[in-house]
Amino acid sequence: MNLSFSLYRLQKIDTQRQKITQRIAQIEAELAADEAIQACLRAKEQAEQELKQTQSKLRDIAQQVAAKRMKLELNQNQLFGGKIRNPKDLQDLQAEADFLRKSIQELEDLQLEVMLELEAAQQGLEQAEQAYQQCLSNRATQASLLLGEKHQLENDLTGLNAQREALIQTLPPDVLAHYESLLKTKAGKAVAAIIEESCEACGMTISPADMQAARSPNILAHCKTCGRILYKA
Repeated sequence: MNLSFSLYRLQKIDTQRQKITQRIAQIEAELAADEAIQACLRAKEQAEQELKQTQSKLRDIAQQVAAKRMKLELNQNQLFGGKIRNPKDLQDLQAEADFLRKSIQELEDLQLEVMLELEAAQQGLEQAEQAYQQCLSNRATQASLLLGEKHQLENDLTGLNAQREALIQTLPPDVLAHYESLLKTKAGKAVAAIIEESCEACGMTISPADMQAARSPNILAHCKTCGRILYKA
């Protein structure tokens, strides 16, 4: 059994497992995140609030118009009812009627403006609702794609785990323990291939003696610089 070759194969499996695990974690984070939906929801709620405020404003104006019309009707009954004959009182009633008519006209002009605001607010809410529904649809599509990818990755990981388990059964316990220790202390890379007479991990030149040792089936050679196990094809 070539120890360095077996460990190199184990390293490749573990590197793939690490990448898959990281991607699965990323997918789970993306599935948990709903910033886009929350932004669309906030916009929709803001549009709803603006519509309610405009509707309330319009109701207030309508109530004011109705109240002033009732007051004007009472004024006209007094003015033309024949019971009041004092010129000063009649003059005051006429002045009040003129003021009420002017106020009603101003309120009706404002009412038209607010009705336009209401129409714009209704359109804004419709657009916000459509945007929100589109966000939900996009999220559902994205989630479906992410879940499909996650499922495939989990299947791949299951296969790699099976390969790893079969491979470690062929390794001496002390060699496996040494590899596992390096895996933790060397940022997930315990074995480095020798490429063009250099350590794949740190780039330092490997001596001919160490390259020869790395080819040995029963000896574990280590990089003098980074301390990783060396493998030479």
